Amino acid sequence: MRRTKILVTVGPATDSTEGMTKLLRSGADAFRLNFSHGTDDEHRTLLARMHAASRQAHREVAIVADVQGPKLRIGNLVGHGVNLAAGQTWILDRDARPGNTHRVGIEIPLLKRVAEPGDPVLLGDGSVELRVEQAGPESIVTRVVSGGFVSAHAGLFLPRARLRTSVFAEKDRHDAAIALVGGIDFLALSFVRNGADLAEARRWLDRAPGGRDVGLIAKIERAEALAAIGDIVRSSDGIMVARGDLGIEVPLERLALEQKRLIREANANGRFVIVATQMLLSMTGAPRPTRAEATDVANAVLDGADAVMLSEESAVGKFPFDAVRWLDRIAVATESAYDPQSVRDRLALENSKAPEIAHERSVAAAAVHLAEGVKARAIVTPTHSGRTARLVAGLRPACPVLALSGVPATRRHLSLVRGVEARLTPLHADLEQLRRSAVEIARSRGLRGKGPIVLTAGYPVEGRPTNLVTLVDGEEPSPPLRSRPRSAPGSASRGRPR
Repeated sequence: MRRTKILVTVGPATDSTEGMTKLLRSGADAFRLNFSHGTDDEHRTLLARMHAASRQAHREVAIVADVQGPKLRIGNLVGHGVNLAAGQTWILDRDARPGNTHRVGIEIPLLKRVAEPGDPVLLGDGSVELRVEQAGPESIVTRVVSGGFVSAHAGLFLPRARLRTSVFAEKDRHDAAIALVGGIDFLALSFVRNGADLAEARRWLDRAPGGRDVGLIAKIERAEALAAIGDIVRSSDGIMVARGDLGIEVPLERLALEQKRLIREANANGRFVIVATQMLLSMTGAPRPTRAEATDVANAVLDGADAVMLSEESAVGKFPFDAVRWLDRIAVATESAYDPQSVRDRLALENSKAPEIAHERSVAAAAVHLAEGVKARAIVTPTHSGRTARLVAGLRPACPVLALSGVPATRRHLSLVRGVEARLTPLHADLEQLRRSAVEIARSRGLRGKGPIVLTAGYPVEGRPTNLVTLVDGEEPSPPLRSRPRSAPGSASRGRPR
C-alpha cells in the first residue's frame, strides 16, 4: 500500500470521464479543478465527469476546487503565446483585444499606483523578466530584461507592489458557489496571507448551502504567509506548498528549506500537506521524469508530505497516466526509508502546548506504539469526523490505517491524508461486533497472516471521544455483519466510533 497520496489536476489532456477514470486506475487519489482557466459551463461539466469517473472506478475520491484569488494575469495572446526578446519594449494596457509582441492587456485597479520606473515585472514562473520604464493610468511601458515564451493568461508578478485586494473576492465566491453545487470536498484558497483570510472564507462556506462539510486548503504562495504560518495552519484543514509563486516571492536558494519548514509545521499541527508545482514537469513532453525530478518527489516523501500534486503534467501533458504511475513508483520505493521519529517528537511537544487535545493524541500514540510492538497488520479506527484517523496517521505508523466511517464526506476527505484508507462501515451496536468488522475489513484488504489488528473506539457510550485501544486476533471468527437498531436517545451504546 502506497502511503503518500497523489492529487491530479484535470485539464484538456484528461478532461473526459474515461481520462479521469484512467487517472484513478493509474494511481490518483484525488482530483483538482483549477478555476483560473475555463468557463462556468466547462467547470460544471468537469465536476460532473469527476463524480462519474469516481463511480466508474468504484472509488471515493476527494475533489479540490482551486480558486484563483488575487493573482494578476495577462490577457489573451494571438496564437496563445508570444516570444519576447531581450531589449524589446512590451506594453501592458487595459485593451481587451488579444495581445502580440508589442502589447498585452491586463486587469489591475489603479494601474499607475502599482508600478514605478525601475520596478521588475515577472511573468509565468519568473523566467521572463521585464523592467518598468513608464507607468501611466492606462498603460505600463516595460523593457524585456530576460526574454522567452509567454503564454496567454500567464501570471504577472510585481514584487514591489502591495495590492491589498481580498483573497476571497467576488470571482472566487462565484466560482466557489459553482463548485459547491458540483459537489466538492475542499476549497483551495490562493495567496493566503494570514489566518484571517481563511476565517473569511470559512464564514462564507458555513453560510452557503453545502459549505459546512467542505474543508479549506491554504495555498502558501506569499512570503508574508511564512511569517504567519502557525496561524494559517491551525485555521485550515490542510496546506499546499505551491512552489511556483512561492519560488518567486522567496529567494530561490531558500525554497527547499521553506518547503521542509512548511511540512514540519503542518505535521506538528495534525494538518495534511500537499507539495505542488513542477514535480514531474519534463513529463509534459517526455515519457520519463528526469533524475532531478525523481529525487525531488522522493525528498517530499521523506520530508513527510501527505500528498504530491501534478499540474501541467496531468492537465495538458502528453503522458498524464505515466506521470501518475511514476509518482506511485517513486513514493513506494521511498517510503520504506521514511523515519517518523522526528514527527512524533514534534507532536509530543505540541501535546505539552495544547492540553485540550493531548488526551486524544495520547490515545492515538498508544495505538501506534502497540501496533509497532506487536507488528500489527493494521490499525483500524472507526471515525465519524475523521479526526481519530488523522491523529493516528499523523504519527506515521508502519502499518496501514484503515478508517471505518459511515459518512461519505469523511471518507473522501481522508483520501488526502497519508497512510489512511477509508472504508464504508455500517453502524455498530457493540464492541464485539466492531472487533469482527475490523477482522472482516482487514481480510478483505488482503492483510492476512501479518499479526493482530489494533482497534480504537469510543467506549462505553455514544458521544465519547476515542478512549479505547485494544488488540484483535486476526483469526477471530467474522460472521456476516447484522444490522442492529440504533440506541434510543439517552441510552447506553457501546463502542461507538469517533
